[in-house]
Amino acid sequence: MKKSIILGVLAALVTLGASAQNYAVVNSQKIYQSIKAYATAVEEIDALATSYQENIDEAYKKVEEMYQNYMIAKAGLSYEEQQAEEQNIIANEQKITTYQQNVFGTDGVLTKKQEEMLKPFHEKVAKAISDYAASAGYAMVIDIATTALPYYSPAIDITDEIIKLVQ
Repeated sequence: MKKSIILGVLAALVTLGASAQNYAVVNSQKIYQSIKAYATAVEEIDALATSYQENIDEAYKKVEEMYQNYMIAKAGLSYEEQQAEEQNIIANEQKITTYQQNVFGTDGVLTKKQEEMLKPFHEKVAKAISDYAASAGYAMVIDIATTALPYYSPAIDITDEIIKLVQ
């Protein structure tokens, strides 16, 4: 009998402890938008991406011109000249594709530049969230910018507090 009472009390305490956890939500997108230097870095990255894309588009135009010129001159070329011209066009397309992958690929120049420029902001925001959560006793902070939540109470949104910390 004593065992069942003790087990019942322990179960009640565990249940109360689990329900007493503190949770908060934060909107990291709103936080990043509040940091002017972050917006400037994103604009710089976007401008760089646009420049790279313009170079690629221009290179493809040149290859297209090469192809059009080849099609016009094809009838007057020998078989060997046709093969050489086709190989030249294919080689230029492959160079562009390689360049494009080197710029926009997973390990590309743009990806590395983006990481280099934005990582300090990500670390600063993550640290601010972590420090605030620890000092306020939150067991978990959920980012509503990356996680779909059907409902949350605005009372648990700590976004504005984090914005004040990172300013």
